[in-house]
Parts: sequence; structure tokens; C-alpha cells
Amino acid sequence: MARLDLPEFKTYEEEASFWDNLDTADFMEDDGEWFRFETSRKRAMRVAILPEVASELAQRARAQGVSVETLVNVLLLEHIRGPAVHA
Repeated sequence: MARLDLPEFKTYEEEASFWDNLDTADFMEDDGEWFRFETSRKRAMRVAILPEVASELAQRARAQGVSVETLVNVLLLEHIRGPAVHA
């Protein structure tokens, strides 16, 4: 890995040009890890909602002072975790 020696810049424009044209690849350690990063495997899901349901959700969310997303998540969790009713 090369060492980056910074020159003395006379102007802001000279420094900007230096950084704009610098290829940093020569100064990075190539251990194969620097492009790797951890991400959550959890992803948000999009679900189509009927317009009349969306309208009612929006009204309820406004009345409760929360976002539609928050209200939907709360309602779904309550339904999923609530007591199971079997027919």
C-alpha cells in the first residue's frame, strides 16, 4: 500500500483539482474486506391496500397523530399476536 504525501496547495482551486483527480485505489489496502459490509436481512414489505381501506387508515392515523405505516404495523402486530380465534 502506497503512502499519500500531500503537497502544499497555493489555492483552494489547486487543492480541489488535486482531490478531484486523485485515484485512491493505490492507497487502500486490498485485503478483500473493504467492500464488504453487513446489512440486515430484514426487509420492508410493500402490500397493496384497497383505496377505501387506505382512506380509513389515513383518517385513523391522523386522529391518533401517527403515520399510516406506524398504525398499520401496530394493527398487524395486535392481530398476529392477539388470541387466536378458531372456527
